[in-house]
Amino acid sequence: MEKWNRGTISLIVFDIDGTLAETDDYFVERGVVLSRKVLPFVKERSMEKIIRPLVQASETGLHLFYHVLDFFGLDGLISKIHNRLSVKEAYKYEQISGMQETLKLLAQKYKLGIISSGGRRSTQSFIDKFALGNLVSYVISAEDCPYIKPHPMPLRKIAEEAGVPVQNSMMVGDTIFDILCAKRAGAYSAAVRSGFDTNRFLTLHHPDLLLDSVADLPEILL
Repeated sequence: MEKWNRGTISLIVFDIDGTLAETDDYFVERGVVLSRKVLPFVKERSMEKIIRPLVQASETGLHLFYHVLDFFGLDGLISKIHNRLSVKEAYKYEQISGMQETLKLLAQKYKLGIISSGGRRSTQSFIDKFALGNLVSYVISAEDCPYIKPHPMPLRKIAEEAGVPVQNSMMVGDTIFDILCAKRAGAYSAAVRSGFDTNRFLTLHHPDLLLDSVADLPEILL
């Protein structure tokens, strides 16, 4: 967007993993636990410094791979795998600090939506776990749209469902795929540092906003 104008925004759409849910820390923690079983002499903090960049790199690579599968219409299998990994007995990831309070505040002024590259089951499980059903009115998972981010179709579709011109919407996410989705749709983009892509990687793609967390949004938008 050439000009940032918060007054034109009426719809805010969020990614889940790394944006609303604390998935990256979960994978880093699991990686550290497993690695220390093999290398118990390495300090936990040192192991985390090694594991975190690997998790970030693997997530970006996975998104690229998923995008290729999506292009060829083969992403259904990944959605099923994501459903099984995220939801066994219950949704296992925790929320980003302040997430629920942020959505409650924003819902007083804006229409809210979610676009997830995960499956429908895992997406709904996240919404149910944190009681977001009354706050988030529009939801699109990988199974609800022919294409996923960074294709603009999911954002255009959710804006159409909300009855909002796509240029009056904002996509909030933790990866460059969220930024690209917004830019290609002609919407605003807000990148958060709470997830998988690094600050440098996000900055290179010029989001309209670059924040530490979704918890910073109310101060800027309200």
